[in-house]
Amino acid sequence: MNVLRIDACSLGVFKTFDGYRAPEFLDIQTQSMSPDLLEDLPHLGLAIVGTRHPQNRSLRILARTVEKLSGSGLIIISGFARGVDSAAHELALRHGLRTIAILGCGIDVDYPKENRRLRDQILLEGGMILSSFDRGSPPLPHAFHQRNGMIAGFSKAVWVVEAAGVSGTLNTASWAQKFNRDLYATSCFPDDPFFQGNQKILSQSQPDRYPVAHPFFGPQSLACTWPEMPLNRDTQTNLNFPRCERTRLQEMVLSIQSEFGICHGIALMQADLEAGTPPSTHFRELEIEIREGRIQKHANGSLETKA
Repeated sequence: MNVLRIDACSLGVFKTFDGYRAPEFLDIQTQSMSPDLLEDLPHLGLAIVGTRHPQNRSLRILARTVEKLSGSGLIIISGFARGVDSAAHELALRHGLRTIAILGCGIDVDYPKENRRLRDQILLEGGMILSSFDRGSPPLPHAFHQRNGMIAGFSKAVWVVEAAGVSGTLNTASWAQKFNRDLYATSCFPDDPFFQGNQKILSQSQPDRYPVAHPFFGPQSLACTWPEMPLNRDTQTNLNFPRCERTRLQEMVLSIQSEFGICHGIALMQADLEAGTPPSTHFRELEIEIREGRIQKHANGSLETKA
């Protein structure tokens, strides 16, 4: 195994890690045996994290999102674990995006064993395997907390795809807030048992206890972090719905509810603007829809239509 060991403190990215003690070294593997990929961080880094046991709906959202990010130039960063992490790495490779796997063990430790082929693919496609632990170090709980800090710090934004109420993913979210990174979480239906972690960081009800995340509805949500980011328009969902008994905005609300379980006002706005509607037109039409009762707006900002 060819491994390059570098001085972690020599990397500019660590200067943006507020309150984080940089490791003494980083062991890296790349096809070129060069750390050049790290020079684009955190500016182009998108961390995608989540449970080791994701729902199929979460994997579908993840697959559609990464497909639409093809050509964006972003670097997908994750922790090489089972579930969401592995899927993020695999999808990045499938759609021509560079990816970095940050390990919670020594770089020579074969963990998880089922990811041997994925490790080879990452290196073959110009990605990177990275560890801050001595060779032979096993994957222990404290190591994953340190790894989570690096995942967040190497990224400009962190997306929590799916997280349980008690989850290491929430530790990564806390690091993101500490490092002043943009934090996103997949929007979910209230009281969904599989997304309790998402609900904690989306609710804003306990900001002193949990970090606060922006709701994530699709790649357009990332415009808050990368306003000029190009998206793969050929694969984006067509939101120009045909006119029928329902209005255009009612159709959009129903479509977003169908995909995410809930429709927030910001999601409707993003979808409508992406479809080409001027902001002034969107807000004027939405006001009329609410006033005339075709769309109901709830106190938590969500929208609903029974049409």
